[in-house]
Amino acid sequence: MVDQPPHRDRIDPAGTVAAGSPISAPRGRILWRPSPEDMERSNITALMRWLTDKRSLSFSNYAELWEWSIRDPAQFWGALWGYFGIEASAPYEAVLHGDTIRDARWFPGARLNFAQHLLRHEARRADQTALICHAEDGSRSDWSWSKLGSTVRQVATGLRAMGIQPGDRVVGYVPNIAEAAVAMLAATAIGAVWSSCSPEFGAAAAIDRFGQIEPKALLAVSQYRYAGKDHDRLATLNEIIGALPSLEHVIVISDNTDRLASEHCDASTWTSLTATPAPASEAFRFEAVPADHPLWIVYTSGTSGPPKAIVHSHIGALLGAMKDLSFHIEVSDQSVLFFYSTTSWIVWNLMLGGLSLGAPVVIYDGSPFHPGIDRLWAIAEQSGATVFGTSPGFISRMMDKDYVPVAHHALTRLEVVVLAGAVAEEAVCSWLVTALPSSTRIVSQAGSTEICGGYAGGVRLLPTRAGELSARMLGMNVEAFDASMKPVREHPAELVICSPFPNAPLYLWNDPNGVRLAETYLSEVPGKWRQGDIITIFEDGGCRVSGRSDATIKRHGVRIGSNEIYRALVGESLVTDAIAVCPSAGHFRAQLLLFVRLAGGRTLDDELRNHIADLVAHKLSPRHVPDLILEALAVPYTATGKRLEVPLRQLLEAHIETGQFASALQHDPDTAAWYIAFAREHSSKQEERA
Repeated sequence: MVDQPPHRDRIDPAGTVAAGSPISAPRGRILWRPSPEDMERSNITALMRWLTDKRSLSFSNYAELWEWSIRDPAQFWGALWGYFGIEASAPYEAVLHGDTIRDARWFPGARLNFAQHLLRHEARRADQTALICHAEDGSRSDWSWSKLGSTVRQVATGLRAMGIQPGDRVVGYVPNIAEAAVAMLAATAIGAVWSSCSPEFGAAAAIDRFGQIEPKALLAVSQYRYAGKDHDRLATLNEIIGALPSLEHVIVISDNTDRLASEHCDASTWTSLTATPAPASEAFRFEAVPADHPLWIVYTSGTSGPPKAIVHSHIGALLGAMKDLSFHIEVSDQSVLFFYSTTSWIVWNLMLGGLSLGAPVVIYDGSPFHPGIDRLWAIAEQSGATVFGTSPGFISRMMDKDYVPVAHHALTRLEVVVLAGAVAEEAVCSWLVTALPSSTRIVSQAGSTEICGGYAGGVRLLPTRAGELSARMLGMNVEAFDASMKPVREHPAELVICSPFPNAPLYLWNDPNGVRLAETYLSEVPGKWRQGDIITIFEDGGCRVSGRSDATIKRHGVRIGSNEIYRALVGESLVTDAIAVCPSAGHFRAQLLLFVRLAGGRTLDDELRNHIADLVAHKLSPRHVPDLILEALAVPYTATGKRLEVPLRQLLEAHIETGQFASALQHDPDTAAWYIAFAREHSSKQEERA
């Protein structure tokens, strides 16, 4: 048991940047300020020094550096190529061809390999740890850099022997285990295109994804363990195989293929694939592909139609991950990086990108709450994690259970906790700062699967405010556009990225002319990227993300950010969680519904409903007061911690099938069933009334 420090002196209750310096709009209170030592040791300071020494560029603060990075993207990204020592078998002809996001080509002429950069620390760190692998049963295995490198070369050589060529798709139906990381590295090492989803996905969800891209090889598990139970996936796996006629090879990560329905393709095991001795590192040939060669395919949620298959490039994913991790999370070769993720979330891909900086990566296969609520904190402690990434929803669970990590775990090496996947509300950040060592920074990051990284997040040179992001990230020309598509400050508005960046998607699969990509992301503000999020940019550069613009509540012609309502309620000791929607059709047409989870022992009666309504009216406005306040079994979240506002609204409007809603909540079927039953009950009432 670790004693909890009795005092936290890093919280500024006044919420001011400096004494006597008022904020022009409501701001979160300051949780952390950089010390002179923080500023001296920051990776951003190291970059600014390098730019002075190597490029004769001088910057006195982060704002100046950011302004240069978006004013001259070619010079900035070209400098990062040099700073990170990107290795290419053929040089680039130019850093950037094209002026807009749609026609941008990055580093044309260069030939390189993503996996080669993730494994390039093997020679100098051969016996040091590269992967720290934890399983739900409590077992742990550590992989050295030499073991990781040699196993990747074994699997890559085996895939080549099967006839896998550059550009072929290799997919994984795999949990977050070492073999999944090896398979991704091996496939991309030979120029194949990787794609994955985790095995809790049902057959239909996996086929919706893999069926679009016609994979040639599938690596899969036939069972997995979660929350103390073994889940047999053989029947599901066979259904997936049967629906993918392009498959030529199935590799099962077990020693048994007896009941595998693989009549149209060859079946083998991981053991047989790794039976041949690995070629020596100097004898192995990484496939040198063009910088914009497809690296992997990732997917949107698919809650409002077929998932979009998003293609990223070798250079975009590599430089984007190195930039985000190094400068906004402060990862180095002295770090130990632990993000709780599944193979279906872009965070898994980005986490493994930490290997490119020489940072060991912690991977965990299992429930975050099994055998107890302390599971992830115990892994962070045992692994010596310096960076721990999780969702605000996970922290809310700690708050509900009043579980204070620092009271139970020696988190002495923990430098940064990264909150990603959803908006981190002020109450979550304020609670967390008291639950961690006083030296630990709390960083909120905002990004997306589409851009394979972040657009706003932490900066070690700047203060951290509760419920906010410190600044827009380097190289990301983010603006808040109002309804007339003009930049605004201090007000929530549409998030738009105005300049090219290499981690933008190459294209969507089966969208050869880029029509669907342009219609989805580039049409509303021609030539610029509309992310679909609502952001407030303050005059000092700080940001607040209010959620998805397609989840913005439009009530009587007024746009209301749902996150404003959550911020007003959560933390008031009445409501532990909530979700707000305003259907445009169906039984609840034009009504603002607020589903709440109450603090222990409370009952939602008229008195409490009136009290909640008064709170919302007082903290926000009468326009924000819900028409109906309903007690729910739970608040529906995606597996990555995002509230399912749009799918819930569409469910209540009868614009999506119940099966689509249930698919988005496969990890939480009881919650899905509750909302589906609620929607059906009130749909029946509307039909009776009609």
